[in-house]
Amino acid sequence: MKPSDVLSLLGISQKARKLVSGQDSVERAIISKRVFLIIVSEDSSDNTKKRFSNIANSRNIPVVVWGNARDLGKSIGKEERKVLGLTDRSLAYEVYRRLKSLTGVGDIEQTESI
Repeated sequence: MKPSDVLSLLGISQKARKLVSGQDSVERAIISKRVFLIIVSEDSSDNTKKRFSNIANSRNIPVVVWGNARDLGKSIGKEERKVLGLTDRSLAYEVYRRLKSLTGVGDIEQTESI
């Protein structure tokens, strides 16, 4: 498993309109109960990581801190993106599974199984 496999799947998710990006958009989607997985870039501020971790914990959504904003944005055809939210359960599961095999369990903060 390579990081490019995950980035490709994120691009497919964007084309299928099953992904929201940007802090405000992701937060709105979380409130609307449409997000099944949150990805926060490693180069996000500690406040951003903590904010989305807290939101996710309160709503039982898995959070992954992975990648950098430039690569995440590029993978979905946009500028830098620090936060992504997957809105399709099966795509979220597949991305989560791939990230888990790349990073190991310790790097993924999971509050509930997808």
